Amino acid sequence: MDRFLSQTAEYALRAAAWLAIHTPRDPVRARDLSEGSGIPPHYLSKILRRLVLAGLLKSQKGHGGGFILARPPSEIHFQDVLAAVDAYPTPDRCAFGWGTCNPSNPCPLHESWSWLGGSFRDWAASTSLADVAEAAARGSADLHPH
Repeated sequence: MDRFLSQTAEYALRAAAWLAIHTPRDPVRARDLSEGSGIPPHYLSKILRRLVLAGLLKSQKGHGGGFILARPPSEIHFQDVLAAVDAYPTPDRCAFGWGTCNPSNPCPLHESWSWLGGSFRDWAASTSLADVAEAAARGSADLHPH
C-alpha cells in the first residue's frame, strides 16, 4: 500500500491546511490555492464544493472573492474535513469488506482493525487545522508538495 489516505482525503486535508496556514482570514482564489497546494484545479474544485457544502469553507464571489475558512482553524478538525469528502472511517467497517463487523460477528482482523480505526478516529478528532498552522509556524511541518 503506497498511501494511507485516499487521494481525495489527502487533497482535502492539504487544501484546508493550506488555507489555515497561508490565508486564514483572507479569501483565496481556487487557482491560487491549486498552485500553492499542488492540487490539480479540476480535482480541487470538487473538493472545495464539498467543503463548502459541509460548512467548513465559505465561497465569496466577485472581486476579492475566493475561499475562506468558515470557522477558526481551532474549530475545524481533521475528522470534519475527512467526513466532508466521505473519507472518515466508520467503527463497524470490515477490513475484508464483508459488511458490518462487530464483536459478535467478527472478521479475522476485527480486533486489530478496530484498534487501528479507533486510533485513527481519535487522531482525526483531536487534530485541528490550528495544530497544523502552529506546527508550520514552528517550521516542523513541510506542507508543500514534493
